[in-house]
Amino acid sequence: MNVLTVDIGTTNVKAAVVDERGSVVRAATRELRLITGEDGAAEHSPREILAAVSETARLAVGGLDAEAVALTCYQHGLLPVDGSGEPVCNALTHMDIRSGPYVAAVEGACDPFELYRRTGCPPLFVYALPKILWLKRERPDVASRAKRFLLVKDFVVMRAVGEPYVDYGNASGSQLFNIRSLRWDGLALEIAGVGEEELATPVEGAKALCELQGRGAELFGVKPGTPLVLGTFDGAGQNFGYLVEGFDTAVVNLGTTAVLRLLSRWPVTDSRGMRMFCYYAAAGRWSLGGSTNNGGSVLRWFRDALGGLEKSAAGELGLDPYDLLVAEAERAPAGAGGLVFLPFMAGERFPFRDPFASGVLLGLRYSHGKGHVVRALMEGVAMLLRAILAALEDNGISPARLIGGGGGLKSRLWAEIIASATGRPLVRVRGGEYASNRGAAALSFVALGAVGDVGELGWDVCEEDTIQPDESMAKVYSELYEKFLDAYELLKPLFRKWSQLP
Repeated sequence: MNVLTVDIGTTNVKAAVVDERGSVVRAATRELRLITGEDGAAEHSPREILAAVSETARLAVGGLDAEAVALTCYQHGLLPVDGSGEPVCNALTHMDIRSGPYVAAVEGACDPFELYRRTGCPPLFVYALPKILWLKRERPDVASRAKRFLLVKDFVVMRAVGEPYVDYGNASGSQLFNIRSLRWDGLALEIAGVGEEELATPVEGAKALCELQGRGAELFGVKPGTPLVLGTFDGAGQNFGYLVEGFDTAVVNLGTTAVLRLLSRWPVTDSRGMRMFCYYAAAGRWSLGGSTNNGGSVLRWFRDALGGLEKSAAGELGLDPYDLLVAEAERAPAGAGGLVFLPFMAGERFPFRDPFASGVLLGLRYSHGKGHVVRALMEGVAMLLRAILAALEDNGISPARLIGGGGGLKSRLWAEIIASATGRPLVRVRGGEYASNRGAAALSFVALGAVGDVGELGWDVCEEDTIQPDESMAKVYSELYEKFLDAYELLKPLFRKWSQLP
């Protein structure tokens, strides 16, 4: 039994045919262009998304039979459409910080802790709720043409079946959805000034929505009558793909962003400071943890802005420029010779919730070289993951190990830094780039009735290796973490004062 899965990520769209053993039979990937601006814009073109979905799905499934089509997608991407279902603007991704000032409007309209308890979403600029307020007040010409405020996957589903539907998981990342009743939340809708009819219809992602016909079957390149399963968001898909749930093991993904996440059988929210999210995932599980705006993207920025020599050399040698940059970082000591990097290049989500924050490198001396700086960037991202772990620990959740993948964890050095910074062994998984696709497939096998629950699948996770914390590095990173927190608290007022956001 084969299932066609499509994962719409921030950087790439990945389609993969996954069989009943959880093996990827065939896959295709296409990059998505992030449209950025000096005003904090970070958008995707809806037409590019549709084209990438269709192209990768057809390449992956071509010549193979698919028993179902299952989807995962990044959260927090708002995409308003007109009465004909046509986009009135680009999709606003989670990296778009222009709605940052409207978080205060959300907080002023209610008890923020009550909204957090209902939706699992703390006051934060990434969500659809402040984005809707920003559009209505800053882009009234766009908002006036919007008849529905959709999320990215809703738009793809609407093109496939004619009406917009949203899985509970992606709906949970909007700040408009109640994670306890699994319905659009009345308080959140009142603040946003929208009605349920202006949103997609929420459904359980571990059930088949319908059978694809006509343009839906054509979009994915499958036979008419193929069931469509909406799945969940890409992050929860990774947990399902690894078949990891409970509080003993947390999934870490280091891609464009960095994430630390667990699956629970009940909702858990932060009792102290709204420093973690709680989203419904699928199949009776909730996703807990924190995700950052800045992960592998900081190293990508360095490569593109300051790594011209490595890019040129890599081209001549047939290597990846990242490998050359990491090789330089390996020659620098733990702690990067006293450098402290705050990796807030695109503001930050968890656990700091600060759209005004920006990237800062502290402690530079003439004795520092490029390797020190690259290592400081990598260590800064690890400090963010440690901060997310600390928030979980404050709520009685202390995973004994980490497991995961993503492009950043292909670097053994970065994996060693994260293991030592968090004090947890880190299991690197081979083929982790398709974890979300595997998760979508797992949910589809439940939807098709092949198994009663994802826990019955019994898939093997191909563990590449386990990175143990290094005692000497861990000591350095404990000291670095305190400096990291001190630096943020000292600079936080300046971030707001100097910000170009209104």
